[in-house]
Amino acid sequence: MLRAVAHDDVVMAQPDGASPGILALVWQAGALLSLCVMFHSLSLVTLGRALRRRHLTARTTFSGNLLVVVGVTTTIVSVHLVEIACWAAVYVWQGCVPDASTAFYFSAVTYTTVGYGDVVLSEGFRALAATEALTGILLSGLSTGFLFAVLSQIFNGQVASSAES
Repeated sequence: MLRAVAHDDVVMAQPDGASPGILALVWQAGALLSLCVMFHSLSLVTLGRALRRRHLTARTTFSGNLLVVVGVTTTIVSVHLVEIACWAAVYVWQGCVPDASTAFYFSAVTYTTVGYGDVVLSEGFRALAATEALTGILLSGLSTGFLFAVLSQIFNGQVASSAES
C-alpha cells in the first residue's frame, strides 16, 4: 500500500513495503531508457522518411513551411508525451506515487528537468527519477537536432529557389 505524506507543501510518496533492490531498479531504469530511445529514434526516422518522401521540406511558400514546422513540432511533442506516460506508468506500477495524475505530473517535471520538488519519491526509488531526467535530456537534444535539420532543409530550399529566380 502507498501513503502520501505531506510536509511543507511537498508530497512524499512512501510505499508501505520495501522498495525493489537496487539491481532490479537499475534493470528497470535501463530497460525503460532503452525503450524510450528506441521509440524516439523510430519516430524520428519515420518522420524524416515521410518528410523526404513527400518533399515537404522543399516547399517554398510561407504557409507550406509553417505547416511543416508546426506538424514536425507537434509530432515531436507527442512522442515526448508518450515517453513521459511510460515513465508515469512505471511509477504507478511500482507504487512510487499516490495516483496516475501525480505520476504523470512528476514524470513530466522530471523528464523536462524542471524539478519543482513538490513531489518527491522515497529514497529507494530516486534512481528511477534520475534515469528519467537523463532520458529527457538526451531525447530532447535529439529532437532539437532533428528540428534544426528540418529547418535547415527548409532554409536551404528557400535559398536555392530564390537564387534560381
